[in-house]
Amino acid sequence: MMRSPIKYNRTQSKAKRLVPVVVIIGLILLAVLIMRSTGMGGMSNANFETQRNKTIRSEMQAAKSNVNSLSRLGATTTSSVLSKVRQHIHGIEVINDLSVSMYGEVGRLYPSDVFQNIYSIIDVYESALVTGQKVNEPLNRLTEAVNQLDALTNQILGFTTSVEEATSI
Repeated sequence: MMRSPIKYNRTQSKAKRLVPVVVIIGLILLAVLIMRSTGMGGMSNANFETQRNKTIRSEMQAAKSNVNSLSRLGATTTSSVLSKVRQHIHGIEVINDLSVSMYGEVGRLYPSDVFQNIYSIIDVYESALVTGQKVNEPLNRLTEAVNQLDALTNQILGFTTSVEEATSI
């Protein structure tokens, strides 16, 4: 007695092989949806904006504090304080760039010329220090530029209604 070979239905065997793949893909999608809905695995826009605003405020306060501690006499710590001011202004600029990266040009908080202006004032200030010139004028310009940046920051963060109103205080 000879047995006849068993014939498989090809469509059924392919379907049986696809079931685990479909189940795994479904579980992965479900896990991603659960992580997104609970806040894991990504930062929501509101959370990003909250963190961005806290960091901008912190960097702005540090920059303003350092500018206020600068001496008109060109003290020995002036160069290090200027580098800290540059560092904090750069931190704000980086956050501005990140905001543009996330939201496009609509996300731009500050015009780039604001930062370039402050950097050029700091360069003039440092040059005056190195050459032994008076630093009153660069210090006044730096103080004014940082105060304007602070007023713009307050406007962006919703603390005042206009830059003019903030600078008149």
